[in-house]
Amino acid sequence: MNNDLAQPCRIAELLGKRSAFLLDAATGTALLASGQPAGTGSEEMNLSSPEKVLQIHAENIAAGSDVVTTNTFGVTQLFMRGKTVLALRALEDGVRLARRAAGASPHPPLVALDIGPAGCLLGPLGTVSYEAAAEAVCAQVEAGARCGADFVLLETFADTEEFGHAARAAKKSSGLPVLGTMTFGESGRSFMGAAPADLVREARAAGLAAVGANCSLGPDEMAPVIEQILRAADGLPVIAQPNAGQPVIKDGAAVYEMPAEAFAESAKKLLALGIKGIGGCCGTTPAMIAALRSILNNQTKG
Repeated sequence: MNNDLAQPCRIAELLGKRSAFLLDAATGTALLASGQPAGTGSEEMNLSSPEKVLQIHAENIAAGSDVVTTNTFGVTQLFMRGKTVLALRALEDGVRLARRAAGASPHPPLVALDIGPAGCLLGPLGTVSYEAAAEAVCAQVEAGARCGADFVLLETFADTEEFGHAARAAKKSSGLPVLGTMTFGESGRSFMGAAPADLVREARAAGLAAVGANCSLGPDEMAPVIEQILRAADGLPVIAQPNAGQPVIKDGAAVYEMPAEAFAESAKKLLALGIKGIGGCCGTTPAMIAALRSILNNQTKG
């Protein structure tokens, strides 16, 4: 399936709206709840259990998502482990599943090609070069564009150098718009020591359409990070995808107990800052997306 020129325009329309557009909830959380087998990556579920992936997309779309993200976050890690054939199959099927779910809706959402980091130490201290990781991004974007993705979403990066390589690789590999987010701790820095301004600098240099933060923090804790990104962004659209608060450990597993309405109420702080996109990361559910949809709809009426 080829993209037409209308699709890049649609993400520009979303970024230009008065109210924020709505991304979806965490796919990984939903797949684990659905019985994802131990030792199987979530992206491999595109091949082994496509009906479960389709159902998750459908639930997010029904909740009101303007964007559905492909179940492909871990594909870069498959490339890094030398599983190129499996990686491409999982990515292509992931895009097609999201495209199929979107097409079944009377108001089809955009499909974001979800690309995560390499998941290993890169550069002179690691065994994989930044260039090799960027090549994996190129392969994903080329395949994603061919299969019908509307734009690229780079997310959960912690290393600004890896993010910069990935952003430039994504931009040169197709005509698709590229949005990018990194993950930051409560200190206001990423796990590799990067500051929000470092992220914005790399995003601007690569010509990204939007920048932001995802994962690690709940809505309340993410607000100071988003404030820093907005100050540095100076007009570049900013998006936020917080976790469902902080998890508690039960029977050795991380459990998110934040109610949907509480998540949405906390997310109002992020919306009030002037972000252009809001969604959910770890622990978030379609119920949280529905609660956010209600808030956004009320803001539009107001």
